[in-house]
Amino acid sequence: MIVDTILSSFKVVFVVFGVYFLYVLMVGLFPTTSPNAYEPPKLDDTATDKDKATVLADAVTHSIGIQLNSFFGWIPNDLLLVPKVIDNITSYQEGVIYATRPASDIIAKTASRFGKNDTMDGRLVDATSRYFVYSTTEWGFWFIYDAEGRYKLGIENWKAWAQSIDSGAKNAGVYNLRSDDVYSILKYCYQMLEFAVGTLNDENISHFDSDNRIYFAKGVAAVVEDVFKGLIAVDSSVVERGGQGNVTAALNRLSYIRDFNPMYIVAGGNAIGDAMLPNHVASIARHIDVASNRINDIMQSMEK
Repeated sequence: MIVDTILSSFKVVFVVFGVYFLYVLMVGLFPTTSPNAYEPPKLDDTATDKDKATVLADAVTHSIGIQLNSFFGWIPNDLLLVPKVIDNITSYQEGVIYATRPASDIIAKTASRFGKNDTMDGRLVDATSRYFVYSTTEWGFWFIYDAEGRYKLGIENWKAWAQSIDSGAKNAGVYNLRSDDVYSILKYCYQMLEFAVGTLNDENISHFDSDNRIYFAKGVAAVVEDVFKGLIAVDSSVVERGGQGNVTAALNRLSYIRDFNPMYIVAGGNAIGDAMLPNHVASIARHIDVASNRINDIMQSMEK
């Protein structure tokens, strides 16, 4: 009897461990850290404020929406050490939400009201200060008030704001993007990329930590790319005053960063850099730095 009980217990443990191992394996194989970038529609002179607001709303929420709607959803709040074991996609998603929060804040403060002293749209206030700020690791009480649910509400609020513009409804939103607002959004892009470079500029990054740093930076850069593309789509002055060369160069680098996904990441060799191993950290940092410098050039052109 005792032997049978022990064997039954071992079978249960074996089955549970097998299911866990299979789940972790699938999470590691299927989620991508190089999803498709946001491709805004081409707007002409007939584009309405609602059309432009929709582009910006989609730009803010594109990357976080892809992660939430993926088959395995939000990984950082998974239980049983899954985020620690499958750390690349976890770091990427943490980078995405890190950059989504200030993107939501700056665009809500600029494009969604007529003046700095005007009241902000309540939907965007909630999206920025109530939903997107939710902890990345919170799974909620019986999956109520979990991270996924809060972030999805933030996305819904952005889409509701955009759809309400020019509707004539009592709660109709406002779209108003001025030249100084364009500059502020470009500054956000620049500062986020500079922050991403800063996370990589550490001579003591180990091989085991290098992948986490790189994928976090990739998540940040993905949101910047989406916002930058959305801004270009709704305001032609970015290209006209910033220069097509600067815009193209920045987008090319951001595209490279998004697609960067080697089989195994290493942080180079010794301190003087003469080892045979590549330095993926330095490589991705260089591309982020170039994109940042190009956006900074655009900002300086906008000041003239």
